[in-house]
Amino acid sequence: MIRALIVVLLAAWLAPALAAPASFNAVYSVSRDGLVIGEARETLEIANKRYHLESTLTPMGVVAVFLKETFKQISSGEIGPAGFRPQQYAYQRSLKTDKNIDARFDWKTKTATFRFDGKSESKPLPNALQDRLSLFYQLKYWPKGKDKLLIPMSNGKGITEYTIVRAGEETLTLPAGTFRTTRYVRERTPDNDGITVWISDKLAAPVKIVIDGKKGEQTEQVLTHVTSE
Repeated sequence: MIRALIVVLLAAWLAPALAAPASFNAVYSVSRDGLVIGEARETLEIANKRYHLESTLTPMGVVAVFLKETFKQISSGEIGPAGFRPQQYAYQRSLKTDKNIDARFDWKTKTATFRFDGKSESKPLPNALQDRLSLFYQLKYWPKGKDKLLIPMSNGKGITEYTIVRAGEETLTLPAGTFRTTRYVRERTPDNDGITVWISDKLAAPVKIVIDGKKGEQTEQVLTHVTSE
């Protein structure tokens, strides 16, 4: 059970995070079946047409008894009329540093370089690629008249494609307040978890994320506090 909770905790946090193109600090509670298993703190800074985003996960409750380290994701790059364009993505563990990941995206040479497990790999860099933290920032630039988008995404080890559907509007009441939101869905498949994300019309950030696991388990990440500029 503990191993399963650890996996769920990491999976929830590693789901693409969303944020508005303005500086802010956000805190999320991560739970499974009503049991709080972690807290994620996210900060975003934008200046001089560049952004820097950090998300730090701290285990809580029963998970913290067995997992005594923190996990950090970092995304940085440029922001312009077309949206977010990451240049670096990193995944860092406070104790097991051999598990760290570093990815660089060179838009001049159209090359993505991945460093993990003591090795380095390079692949062609597709247009509009996003990383785990920047992926859904692009929702702010969602094209009118489109109900579905196919976006190339990197987890720091390689590149895959996410199909995301715009699924309607809802009003949610959460610990951080009441929000009018737009719901976006990545449907579950035999090989991938399903992800549903609710984005505030004011924050353009995630206020709630639900992950539907391949085995039927469900994990929630809920906004509990946010400050922005």
